Amino acid sequence: FGSSRLKIKAKPRGFACTGTFALARRFEGAMAGDDVVTEESAPGTIDMKVTTKKPISFYVRSAKSFFTGVEKEGEEKKATICILNISGLGEAINTAVAAAVAVESEGLAVIKKIETSYPDMTSGLGCARILITLWHK
Repeated sequence: FGSSRLKIKAKPRGFACTGTFALARRFEGAMAGDDVVTEESAPGTIDMKVTTKKPISFYVRSAKSFFTGVEKEGEEKKATICILNISGLGEAINTAVAAAVAVESEGLAVIKKIETSYPDMTSGLGCARILITLWHK
């Protein structure tokens, strides 16, 4: 984890979001020791890739924590994000949809875009993919 921080002001289509975002490749989940595979593609935007290796509740809790922030003992609270992209391949599509719907039902974010595709894989067989974009309220 880098200690460098960046002050940004993003305004995606009418939503204003300001804050300090850590330039990290991973984000701590709601419980100690939990890791979610994420990438920061643009300031204030996180790409979360879900799999079937962990239970759906893990990804739901992690997605919620991106929009609420997480405070650990003795550390400052993690800043919230503006945009979360959740993607899942094959059987993980159900997990991606469940995480997105849970965040929206809590009133933390709005689903702005749902994109499906069937990309070619290195094995030669295709696999269904979903990409869900959530914007902070």
